[in-house]
Amino acid sequence: MSYRLGIDVGGTNTDAVILDDNDSVLTSTKTHTTPDVESGIYSAVDVVLSESGIDPTSVTAAMLGTTQATNAIVERKQLARVGVVRLGYPATAAIPLTLSGQRIW
Repeated sequence: MSYRLGIDVGGTNTDAVILDDNDSVLTSTKTHTTPDVESGIYSAVDVVLSESGIDPTSVTAAMLGTTQATNAIVERKQLARVGVVRLGYPATAAIPLTLSGQRIW
């Protein structure tokens, strides 16, 4: 069995979840977003891996979402010139799109 790891870093909380092959949530966590962001991500991932008891090598995909960049731009805080590179496998490989319980993607 393979698993997917999802992480969302918001201005207040960092959430993490592990899904199985059937798109069932095995475990999830919500922790406070840390000032350095990275340690909060590591902490959330550690929690869901520990609680699920799965072998980390069986995680075949990881998704990261964040509002950190948007918030920085809107608030105009701690901005620097950067290049943005968006790497992404096709969205269809992430979580299937369903409508009224029917898988459409």
